[in-house]
Amino acid sequence: MKRLSSVVVCFSLAFVLVGSGCESKSTPGGPGASPGGASASRTSAPLVGLPDNSFKLDVPLLSTSFKQGETKTVAISMNRGKNFDQDVKLEFSGAPEGVKITTSDASIKHSEKEVLVKIEAAKDAALGEHTITVTGTPAKEGPKATATFKIDVKKAG
Repeated sequence: MKRLSSVVVCFSLAFVLVGSGCESKSTPGGPGASPGGASASRTSAPLVGLPDNSFKLDVPLLSTSFKQGETKTVAISMNRGKNFDQDVKLEFSGAPEGVKITTSDASIKHSEKEVLVKIEAAKDAALGEHTITVTGTPAKEGPKATATFKIDVKKAG
């Protein structure tokens, strides 16, 4: 019996650690999300997943590292709540001097789950770790969603 209770405690602790440590830092957007980033109605918010008619941006969890003069591609994906079928326009801010962020399409279409983003560091790009903010704006209605990820520009050579 003692062994069984130890196993239950271990699984419970693992569930709490995994559930709390792997979440992307993103506020939900769309008509189903309140402007403050939480569900509009706490009593109707799902325990797991997103509120109906909302979305969340998923960005790289780890810092993307590259050297001056290099280009890397990262995926920005979107988690859609039930009934959210809008296109979402993406905007990027926080890029340091000498770093350019471009996409082939500046939005994630309602039928798509992700967009590839090209991050290009000039030969004289600012060194160090920088935080990039991605803002997703629904095409029709609802609050914006934001997420952040880090890039680390290292000296070439």
